[in-house]
Amino acid sequence: MQTETTSISIVVPVKNEAEGIRGLFEDIKRMCEKNFARYEIIIVNDGSTDRTREICRGLHPLKYIEFDHNYGQTAALDCGFKHATCEYVAALDGDGQNVPGDIPGMLRYLVDNNLDVVCGWRKRRRDNVLRLLLMKMAYYLRQTVLHDGIHDSGCTLKIFRKEVLEGLDLVGGQHRFIPAILRDRGCKVGEIEVLHLPRHFGRSRYRSLSRMCHGLRDLYDIKRGNSTGQHPTYVVKEAVDF
Repeated sequence: MQTETTSISIVVPVKNEAEGIRGLFEDIKRMCEKNFARYEIIIVNDGSTDRTREICRGLHPLKYIEFDHNYGQTAALDCGFKHATCEYVAALDGDGQNVPGDIPGMLRYLVDNNLDVVCGWRKRRRDNVLRLLLMKMAYYLRQTVLHDGIHDSGCTLKIFRKEVLEGLDLVGGQHRFIPAILRDRGCKVGEIEVLHLPRHFGRSRYRSLSRMCHGLRDLYDIKRGNSTGQHPTYVVKEAVDF
């Protein structure tokens, strides 16, 4: 679907993903070169303590952002969105379980249906039984409270029109509730089924029972409208282009 004007920013939050980040970057780069006239890949290093930084310095072309320590996935996505410059913005996990090749189809779906946001739906998830149970519980709770109509709001793989991210400040763990936040702003939100691969390297950095408990507070804040007026707090240690 490459045109002379289509451009996309790919935002990837990572924490200790040294084993897989090079392969993921190359997959994203090949997908972008095949489908888009202009692109930028933005990796936000959320306080990694492994060789992630060293490996990223050898990747090109890359917009690399590093925090001074770990602030969480919401902060990394917020920072990446604010550094994005292209017409469309896509976000995906740095663990290799999201498939970059799903992005062109998501963009076509967004354009064809005149949407502002398209969320990935990991209908066939490659997770253990406990995580699947927790995700199902979170889904029913979110639908009861927010009625956002999205099956898999926690899936990082999403695509946005850049303008809908303007003025959006994500705090706490609000990346899980982006569809509800944007829908409340009047955005048209849709979803499409995407692939979900098993994790081949490392372990989950961003998903735990304690984080899900923190999500209850974020859910309460969004329902009460307390999320407005808050500003993200994170410190960018380095922001360079390679």
